[in-house]
Amino acid sequence: MRWTHGTRARLRLLFRRTAEERMDEEMRFHLEMETEKNLRAGMGPDEARRRALLDFGGVERHREAMRDGRTLSWLGGASLDLKLGLRMLAKHPGLTLVGVLGLAVSIAIGAGVFSVLHTMYDPALPLDEGGRVVAVHNVDVADGGGSRTHLHDLESWRAELRALEDAGAYRIVDRNLFGPDGRAEPLRVAEMTASGFRVARVPPLLGRYLVEEDEREGASPAVVIGYDVWRTRFAGDPGVVGRTLQLGTERHTVVGVMPEGFAFPVNNRVWTPLRLDPADFERGEAPPVEVFGRLAPGATLERAQAQLETVGRRLAAAHPAVYEHVRPRVLPYTRAFSSAEPPAEYYVFQFIAGMLLVVIAVNVAILVYARTATRTAEIAVRLALGAGRGRIVAQLFAEALVLCLAAAAAGLAAAGLALAQVDGFVSRVMGEAIPFWWDFGLSPTAVAYVAGLAVLAALIVGVVPALKATGGQIQSSLRLAGGGGGMRMGRTWTVLIVAQVAVAVAILPATVALGSNELARSGLGGPGYAAGEVLSARLGMDRETPASAEADAYDEEFAHRLAARQAELARRLEAEPAVTAVTFASHVPGDWSWDSGVQARIEVEAPPSAAGGAMHGVEFLQVDPALFEVYGVPVLAGRLLHPADLTGPATAVVVNRSLVQRVFGGGEALGRRFRYAGVEGGEQPGGVERGGWYEVVGVVDDFPAKKGVTGLAAPTLYHPVAPGKLNPVSLLVRVRGAAPETIAPRLREITTALDPALRLSRVESVERLHWQRMRGDRVLTFAIAFAALSVLLLSAAGIHALMSFTVAQRRREIGIRTALGARPRRILWSIFARALRQLSLGVGVGAVLGAGLAYGELTAGRSAAVLLGVAVIVLGVGLLATLGPARRGLRIEPMEALRAEA
Repeated sequence: MRWTHGTRARLRLLFRRTAEERMDEEMRFHLEMETEKNLRAGMGPDEARRRALLDFGGVERHREAMRDGRTLSWLGGASLDLKLGLRMLAKHPGLTLVGVLGLAVSIAIGAGVFSVLHTMYDPALPLDEGGRVVAVHNVDVADGGGSRTHLHDLESWRAELRALEDAGAYRIVDRNLFGPDGRAEPLRVAEMTASGFRVARVPPLLGRYLVEEDEREGASPAVVIGYDVWRTRFAGDPGVVGRTLQLGTERHTVVGVMPEGFAFPVNNRVWTPLRLDPADFERGEAPPVEVFGRLAPGATLERAQAQLETVGRRLAAAHPAVYEHVRPRVLPYTRAFSSAEPPAEYYVFQFIAGMLLVVIAVNVAILVYARTATRTAEIAVRLALGAGRGRIVAQLFAEALVLCLAAAAAGLAAAGLALAQVDGFVSRVMGEAIPFWWDFGLSPTAVAYVAGLAVLAALIVGVVPALKATGGQIQSSLRLAGGGGGMRMGRTWTVLIVAQVAVAVAILPATVALGSNELARSGLGGPGYAAGEVLSARLGMDRETPASAEADAYDEEFAHRLAARQAELARRLEAEPAVTAVTFASHVPGDWSWDSGVQARIEVEAPPSAAGGAMHGVEFLQVDPALFEVYGVPVLAGRLLHPADLTGPATAVVVNRSLVQRVFGGGEALGRRFRYAGVEGGEQPGGVERGGWYEVVGVVDDFPAKKGVTGLAAPTLYHPVAPGKLNPVSLLVRVRGAAPETIAPRLREITTALDPALRLSRVESVERLHWQRMRGDRVLTFAIAFAALSVLLLSAAGIHALMSFTVAQRRREIGIRTALGARPRRILWSIFARALRQLSLGVGVGAVLGAGLAYGELTAGRSAAVLLGVAVIVLGVGLLATLGPARRGLRIEPMEALRAEA
């Protein structure tokens, strides 16, 4: 095609270094051919040369034209449009402020949602050819859950998978790391095969990797340490290789130091060899592990999966009792830590974020269209002078693009700040369990995504109004410029108004419900008990992985040892002058951390006259019976838990006031029974029996209170648990006469002296935990509220602009009707009627869409009330936005309108 040929020629001129020489050569050729032609016609040499130059049109003119192509001056029109866009931002500061803020909110939300979901479900592994590193594990197809992978599976896969090289395994164990000063620090140690370092392809900073010889039984204990451990525990000593350090109760020799940033396989800073015991393989009792590897050169994921299925079928045939329902699977390494495929919510959240952008962009487009109406004369003159419709549309798009890019920059800045808070929160909650490749910052992919959102917004904000504004003929445009009419509101804008109102009504109920629930969870005041007097810590004890035949005996011995250590630790702490009481719980009440596993569903026993029991979502804790007295929680009905409740079937439970209100409807709770029906994630609450009935023996007040807009906390159940049954467990120490943090050093000292296998982590006051959690919830709540407010304000601004535009276009009509004696009330109704029809239609469509959406637990039975409230608010805001233009319509003077008509 002609335009492609011209573009290719310009690009050749732009990038070839010999363009000037080739240009001169080509011109000389043309001049010589023309001169030769003139010589054959009988002209003399000088005359032939002169006529050739005249016919060619001037060498310098052609030189400049070709240089223009080489310097891309053909883009000058676009650069001019961008400059005009910047001037329009300054010329209309109100529109700029509203548009940039509104779009920035939606872009920030879109960027934040994209970054979080992309990080969790589709991250890249930051290793050399990280996309070829894979995880291999077993899946139990009978129940759809995971099946434990063992070392004997690894041996089978190593021997038969040709598509996989350097297959290895690891398991994570918790140990205390003792530095040269004797101070203990709890760490998640990776017991890993030596092949893991070859898979990662990161050379050691000092010393060597672990090697296969380190894995053999009887080999001297070796350890590789990370950069942070080397700097903090060994002061960056270059002679650290060969020194020893203590992990738990065993001393290891340092054989290497890994460089800064290395944390494979999860987020580890210390690596010890994974020992392979041949006796375990012979008995079929090898411990569970996580298996990894790297695809061999030329191999694909599909080829590896096909080979793996062949091995799986052979194992199922040879050992049906073990592998009948087990299917091995290979998948990208990072997917083993989240989900093989992104869940449906991944796409739902992206869709909601995109719809929010569309709603706000439509409102900004309405404002831009109203501004474009004031430029009718400019557009008409340009059309009359020969400017094409496409050229004008391109200019208006460029102006909108400048606005959207400014909003994108502001949105990126806001998203960056919010993601930093998310990163800090996740790091605090997950600690070393967070994968090292998770980075909630703004990646280049996220920036590109935001750029795409900006272009989409510019298309809506700029192109839609531009097409509408330039849709008439040139003659019609000239007539508009001369004052014979004006741009009219057509069906396009009616549809847009109805659509954006409908979307706002449909999505705002979920936003309102989510915001109110977050406020209810975080609370508007203090925790409701003496949190400033309680110190919390996560207490765990090292345990080994025994052979299957010895597992039951080891578990019983470990539980007795742990119970003895907890009792002795409590006794020693209570001997401290500042300590008044010590208790234990599965986790700190109100601090729902990553590893607490407290979300459960229960079935309440129905009365004899009812058909069946109702299902409810609750939060679940296992507590020492003395916990309520230590916290000073008031009893509202019945009794507290007793040590006697730990004997026998242990069916007694205590519930909080919010559970009575939400689950039992505020009625009598004592004696009511329920049973567990499962928990989130498909796992059973630890220490309780699925299907067994439990009886409510007492009701306590909410703690933490967490009173928000609902006045209620989360419905919570408290089960009694005996010492030694939980590992790890939350240790709670109540002090008086001193700040809780002041006894933290003494707590660490006592714990280390009692048993090196005991580990302490997350040592901080309960009050600090409460305020940290409340701060995070409030940030989320305010972000949700700001987004909802932005939607409402932009909706109001868009409706206001359109009604102002409509009143301006009907100025003559209103003036004539006033001159003919029309009453103000009828004129006012004629202005409001159109807005009311559009708003009512939008609210009705939105209500239908909102009623069809499954908000689940978000609305907690309040969906109809929330939806009705949102519909009323949107309708009221829209009518208030119409009030200003309607009042201006009443102030139109009939004589001025008639004079304009003449």
